[in-house]
Amino acid sequence: MRVKRCFSIAMLAVGTVIGAGFASGAEIVSFFGNLGISPFAALLCLPLIFGGCLLFLYLGSRFKPKDITALNRLCCGKFARAFDFFLLINAFIVLAGMLAAFDSLSRDLMGFPMLSVVFGILAAIIVTRGIGGIIKVNALILPAVIVLLVAVCAGSINKSFLDCEILRISPIAAVLYVSMNLILAAGALTSVHDLKPSETVLSSAIASAVIGVLMSVIIFALNSTAKFSGALPTLEMAREIHPALHIGMVVALSASIFTTLLTAMNCLTDYAATLTKKRGSAAAVVLIIGLALSLLGFERVVSFLYPVIGVIGVVYIAANAVTAVRCARRGKAKLSGGKKHAFRLKRRRDT
Repeated sequence: MRVKRCFSIAMLAVGTVIGAGFASGAEIVSFFGNLGISPFAALLCLPLIFGGCLLFLYLGSRFKPKDITALNRLCCGKFARAFDFFLLINAFIVLAGMLAAFDSLSRDLMGFPMLSVVFGILAAIIVTRGIGGIIKVNALILPAVIVLLVAVCAGSINKSFLDCEILRISPIAAVLYVSMNLILAAGALTSVHDLKPSETVLSSAIASAVIGVLMSVIIFALNSTAKFSGALPTLEMAREIHPALHIGMVVALSASIFTTLLTAMNCLTDYAATLTKKRGSAAAVVLIIGLALSLLGFERVVSFLYPVIGVIGVVYIAANAVTAVRCARRGKAKLSGGKKHAFRLKRRRDT
């Protein structure tokens, strides 16, 4: 088993989830409320994340689709074009959100937006190299992001970390939250075609464990500080702890935003390249549209558009899950038939 490869794929999934909304805490507040969040929210999300990652890695290894639209034709049948459209809308929403988040950081640091253009151009350059470049970037920078995020949240946790109704947790909110994250990860995870079954399990387990732990410490920090409002709660926590940690958190947020930006832009560039025939020009067109949509602002995107993605994600994941179950059953039937045939041949030879 290639453990290093499994870790890289897990970081690809983690990098998709840990964008501006997750790392800032704003996304968790949007889905789970602002009156104290139960830590059971993370426990409920963990198996859902594991199952979703496992599903899309399995489909990628099973069908080896050229892109997400090819997978849609296999899994969604006559509804494939509708799902293509929904996935494009989703990817543009996430792209706009990440670019808007860079502008929020710019205003926090310099008083005016600028970083969206700089990091948008850098993402477009990396995306032209395909999924291989994105996997390398995620594996390189995400461990540092995770360490800084844990440091800020741990430094903010106090005796009020359980100041909430422990059992007040909505399964519907958990399902929508996980599906919102996984619908974007689908395009990246199904692009991985070389994993063995045991490697898909290990990659999914690592990804879900990392996301579950991070989600727990963010919830504890939010409950402790009651910072349920504002665009970037964890950045405000870092500022109150120490100036150096605030700078480190700015870097960590920038990195986490960038990894999700890469995934969204890669998905959109794959589709646009079928029209422009050149990946470089496709990435440029995607960036221009994303910058225009980012003018909506980060808080509006997270509060109003992310829940819409969650609803679409539930339907999309269900369609892919049905396909995976059918494939598994067909595989078992073929295996069973092969064994029976081999047994009959053996009996004829013996007689």
